[in-house]
Amino acid sequence: MGGLLTPVVPAQDKKPDNLPQLLNATPLGAVAGQTTKVVLRGKRLDEVKELQLNGQATAVKILSKGKAAVPQKQDANRAGDTQLEVELSLTPDAKPGECELIAVSESGRSMVFKLLVDAQPVATEKEPNDGFAQAQSIEIGATIEGTLHQPQNVDVFRFDGQAGEKLVCEVIAARRGSALDATLTLFDSRRRLIDTADDLPSDAAIRDDWSLRDARLEITLPSSGAFLLVLQDANDLGGPAHPYRLRVVRATK
Repeated sequence: MGGLLTPVVPAQDKKPDNLPQLLNATPLGAVAGQTTKVVLRGKRLDEVKELQLNGQATAVKILSKGKAAVPQKQDANRAGDTQLEVELSLTPDAKPGECELIAVSESGRSMVFKLLVDAQPVATEKEPNDGFAQAQSIEIGATIEGTLHQPQNVDVFRFDGQAGEKLVCEVIAARRGSALDATLTLFDSRRRLIDTADDLPSDAAIRDDWSLRDARLEITLPSSGAFLLVLQDANDLGGPAHPYRLRVVRATK
């Protein structure tokens, strides 16, 4: 099934329990001028008849829909128990930002789900990279798109830096609907711990606001050489509902 760009209209007055829910997407974004295959997980998506678009998308095609297994010990209300596989096309002049998706079933419309829009393709995580010896090499300035595929999975990245460089290592996941509760840990080339980060800097609100659970590490490199950055889930969970983006950039201040 497919649907062309359709104007978004106010949601029907239906009980929330009857409506489809879009919870997360893998990958987290689509690229301007390209057709991107996206897996959307959520609730009651097997009942969806149409996806409506708002913003910079030109067309969306539903490739498949159905039930989706919920990984052990995970909450279906966060990980989703149904999914849609879709092809999403963006206009060549789409600007970096977001496009909006709404799932439509006979029961009504979902709330708006926002998918990232990228001007250029984002680098992808390459498996295996689940240990120091298999660390994936990246450059400072890179953004990596990946997934923690299973419980107790870790993704390890290696980059070279200079003493005194100020870096920001940041995960984008929970704020985009991912079930990932990320932690970041930085080691030097001799595997000595330098620093670690869990949730975004905040206060006790983190306990109640899942979107604040993305890790952000601000660090001044203590020496020159290679560094190892480990990304994992704080609760050792993982699976198809754990997509992320990792940014390693020089601090602007």
